[in-house]
Amino acid sequence: MKAKSTVGKKKDIKLRTVSIVSVIVAVLLFFAPSKEQQIMEWYAEKTIDKDLVLTIDLEEQNEPFQGFGCSSCWWSQIAGNGENAEEIARLLYSEDGLGLNIYRYNIGAGSKDDPDGKINSSWRETESFYVKDETTGEFYYDFTRDANAQAMLDLCLSYGCIDTVVLFANSPHYSMTLNGDAGGNSEWWVSNLPAENYEAYAEYFLTITEYFIEKGVPVKYISPINEPNWSWGEGGYPSQEGCFYNSEDIYGVYKAFAKEMAERNIEGVLLSGPESGEIGHRTYEWFEYMYNDPEIRPYLGNLSYHSYWTDNDVRNKINFGNWLENSITEIPVEMSEWCHLPCTSPIDDISGAVLQARVMANDLNFTNVDSWTAWVGVNGIGLDGEGREYSDGLLVATDDNITDIKIPMRYYAVAHYTKFIPVGSVKVSTEKNIYDMVWEKDWAGNITGANYVTNVVSYLTPDGKVVTVITNEGEDRDLKVRVDRKNMTVYTTTQDKQMQEAYSGKKTKITLPANSITTIVFEK
Repeated sequence: MKAKSTVGKKKDIKLRTVSIVSVIVAVLLFFAPSKEQQIMEWYAEKTIDKDLVLTIDLEEQNEPFQGFGCSSCWWSQIAGNGENAEEIARLLYSEDGLGLNIYRYNIGAGSKDDPDGKINSSWRETESFYVKDETTGEFYYDFTRDANAQAMLDLCLSYGCIDTVVLFANSPHYSMTLNGDAGGNSEWWVSNLPAENYEAYAEYFLTITEYFIEKGVPVKYISPINEPNWSWGEGGYPSQEGCFYNSEDIYGVYKAFAKEMAERNIEGVLLSGPESGEIGHRTYEWFEYMYNDPEIRPYLGNLSYHSYWTDNDVRNKINFGNWLENSITEIPVEMSEWCHLPCTSPIDDISGAVLQARVMANDLNFTNVDSWTAWVGVNGIGLDGEGREYSDGLLVATDDNITDIKIPMRYYAVAHYTKFIPVGSVKVSTEKNIYDMVWEKDWAGNITGANYVTNVVSYLTPDGKVVTVITNEGEDRDLKVRVDRKNMTVYTTTQDKQMQEAYSGKKTKITLPANSITTIVFEK
């Protein structure tokens, strides 16, 4: 009886404690400002007035910029020997086109070779250099594989703009995975790469890396982990290659790679990653660990993230950038992948271009990245019920065989940066007044986030020019120019104009058209 009485008292105390805590939490929640109020208050602090004034402090400079790029997934394995290969390469990687200098090459995990593979898209299946001998059951390397993708890389290199190739993998080779499938594990919290295969994965990846180096490809970074924070393989029929990793898995993989790199003594190639799919709490954790780990750090060339799901609330990037400034001080940070996801802008609509330019400006401004890479160079087209065309690629293929391509409006948004901000440029401080916000709302009309209507970013080029890119998502507005330069040339993209020269000379005020992107080049 005594024991029963004691237990009963403990339960009663626990219940009363929980009840008290619940009341306190309820009171705090009642009086706490709503998310909408918090957002409004945060932005109100950063709103100055309605005048837009551009001044530039050339004394406040950042590290030299490393450039712009895109990935070769998965279009290159189709287009590499196609009739449009030359035109695609020219539009993306020549001085006449975007002049991209970073090429992100996908090391395929062999889903196309796997007889038991479950990826449900032939577009996204990949060949591998690591091939199974069906007679012996052993795996061997065959570097004639992935021939189309290699041909496209060679063609893009021939234009002379590429100085950085990043080898990356969405998944380890299917033979190394836990379930034998490069599409991921259906249990999202379980890594599809078991710990006993970390070293094998490193040996495999670096063998391929050495092949490309010996071929003369300017491999600068290798990135073994892509978007580890997302679920892959759920439902049993994944849409692409992918692999979830817990934090311990990430660190274990990078330690295995560092060890293998030390043994092989490959010069000029460093690790990149872990290519977090979005800015979140785990991104902070991963960056801090890898930055400070004595085994990984000597072989770490940069830390990289993807900008997905954060483009509708600039606070994420401002907070992340402030943390990076204080915590990651001696190593580049890269934005290595972004596209409009899900894509809701028709390819011929200025809205998609303005969004593209805004996201780029926010990454360059607020997280202060050393390079910026778009997701894919080419993607297929999708249609809504009214025949409008959608695609998240820099170029758009009208069919699965890429026999015809279109140039979407977002291509010109990227051009506003890439054609005027060369490698070696340094970001300079831009003083500006911002008078309005683009408010993001949910289905019920509640404010969930916001962005500045006007986004401005400026660079000082190696030849002494000052380049300013301005995104205006509002109505027509005047911009007062307070830059001590003799001449300026203004280029503008609107719904009706693509990269048109709007003015050349010297003015103290210009007009930013509604829903537009403007690049101003100030001469010495």
